[in-house]
Amino acid sequence: MKAIAGVVLISCSLLVSSCALLSTDSVWHVDSPNNKIRITLELVHQQEKGESALYYHVQHGAATVIERSPLGLETDSESFSHGLQFKNLSAKKIKEPYSLPNGKRSNVLYKANEKTISLLNTNGDRLDIVLRASNDGVAFRYALPDSGGKRVIVNELTGYTIPPGKAFIMPYDEPSKYLPAYENYYEEYEVGTTSPKETGWAFPALFKIFDGGHYVLLTESALYGQYCGVRLKAEAPNSLYQVRFPEEDDGNGIGAVNPKVATPWHSPWRAIILGDDPGDIVESTMVTDLAEPARHPQADWIKPGRAAWSWWSESDSPRNFRRQRDFIDLASDMGWEYYLVDANWNLEPTADLISFIDYAATKNVGVLLWYNSGGPNNIVTEAPRDRLTSKDRRREEFKWLHDIGVKGIKVDFWQSDKQQTMQYYVDLLQDAYDFELLVNFHGCTIPRGWERTFPNFLTDEAVRGAECYKFAPEYPEKAPWHNVNLVFTRNAIGPMDYTPVTFSDMNYPHLTTNAHELALSVIFQSGITHFADKPESYRAQPQAVQKFLRQVPVVWDETRFIAGEPNDFIVLARRSGDTWFIAGINGKNEPKNIDPALCSFGKGDATLIGDLAAGTFTIQKIEDDKQHIQMAPYGGFVIVLKKN
Repeated sequence: MKAIAGVVLISCSLLVSSCALLSTDSVWHVDSPNNKIRITLELVHQQEKGESALYYHVQHGAATVIERSPLGLETDSESFSHGLQFKNLSAKKIKEPYSLPNGKRSNVLYKANEKTISLLNTNGDRLDIVLRASNDGVAFRYALPDSGGKRVIVNELTGYTIPPGKAFIMPYDEPSKYLPAYENYYEEYEVGTTSPKETGWAFPALFKIFDGGHYVLLTESALYGQYCGVRLKAEAPNSLYQVRFPEEDDGNGIGAVNPKVATPWHSPWRAIILGDDPGDIVESTMVTDLAEPARHPQADWIKPGRAAWSWWSESDSPRNFRRQRDFIDLASDMGWEYYLVDANWNLEPTADLISFIDYAATKNVGVLLWYNSGGPNNIVTEAPRDRLTSKDRRREEFKWLHDIGVKGIKVDFWQSDKQQTMQYYVDLLQDAYDFELLVNFHGCTIPRGWERTFPNFLTDEAVRGAECYKFAPEYPEKAPWHNVNLVFTRNAIGPMDYTPVTFSDMNYPHLTTNAHELALSVIFQSGITHFADKPESYRAQPQAVQKFLRQVPVVWDETRFIAGEPNDFIVLARRSGDTWFIAGINGKNEPKNIDPALCSFGKGDATLIGDLAAGTFTIQKIEDDKQHIQMAPYGGFVIVLKKN
């Protein structure tokens, strides 16, 4: 992306009140391959305490985008935060090509520089701080390399001191029957604002600093079961956001809050994605770059795709296989690969289910089945439940699903980021792979690079999505800008099952236009796109719209940011083969003029589907690559450009 013009001064507010009491003993730098980004680790002597402590800061160009911030771990038996001494240093270059059939681009070449700084605490035990810098940001993680030890992590000191600016962040859920589930709004706050909920702020967290000259996105990657998921504390004194562990009551109180680790051990990566403009955040693949390589091959049965889904328009339909046949017929007519049977399907006779799966197979449509993740981890009664928490019972169930021809599962109501739950996610993904089942998580945590490590993981929810048109009276008013913000925040870190493209109205009618809704199929990335509306709604659309719904893919070879800002609008281009799908949505109640710069995508036949003032579609061939588009208030558009 192009850097935003202007000079940015390096901040001087690095713990000013304590500077007189600190002296740096050792400093280590890691620079990005393009030398534009640097992370610096400091082992600082605290004169008043007579011992050392760890800090880091991050520079992006001339700007310090993360000011001096603390690092360290405290365990139940010893400290790895103070009294540390340098032992040794190692360095290496990272160059990892990998394929990503479910993501922003199909082929990725990850390049980074890495240093591991080994330190000893007062007991002589070793802590490694692993630093990485790539061209789109920095990351670090902790490691306890000595073998044979067991510890409980009682505190992680990791913090992020953010310069003044704006934060686009989401309050974390307080525990309840259905929460936490990462289903609030990414709203705008001043940096340093205290969360309205004592449970803090959720990852990812986006910051727009230095008057928009720099963007910072905080999240984590490569979390598998070796740790809990973290978030940010509610208070950020002096704009220092520090990580915190889950609530005791999360997951119905099941599982320990503090992670238990056996050495050798390493933490997840703390990822800091950086950009001169918000497009750098949108295009970044850092979360999958940091994830473990695929544990299994990309088998033929792993097929991302589109799915029809009846629950949004008819919540009781999963109990009626006869009614659901209409959705199978819709999927078949549209060329969509799947149909999702939602909750409580097990209340119907098993013979009817098998007959339904066989019918879908005659239409070349694969069936996906919903499950409750509980177990003791929730009290939600939607069924089937109590089939997945035990490994033996889970594998028995998965074998049965494979035998009757089910293609994948949607597993709902997790309500926890505790270590035990993270291990449950990973174990389920592994077992599902063994029985050739695709996986979609709902009521769940955010993705952390799992789509690279487990090719059968296609999407998860962790978003306030279109289902809220059924439940939340405020949703229609917030949805236009919320949809925009999701591209820069939640969907920037991994696949997102929003259940888009709903033309009908539910309990709380849309304010977004139909073209806005259509554009979400390109704007949002998910390994399975569940088209949520009813058959009659899709079949009532103009032929050009139906054609678009038949051809829009979910596998992308390339993603380009064209224009946009949080709270305002977004325009993206995604390529599949030799065809570009270009889409935009307007988050404001006023027209927005866009120049999609079609000339940059090559010559070809292009068709625009956009808004008319009356709220219906306008459809036209584009003859001029300098085409200007006006998005209606809360509107949108799509362009299909097939290269000659």
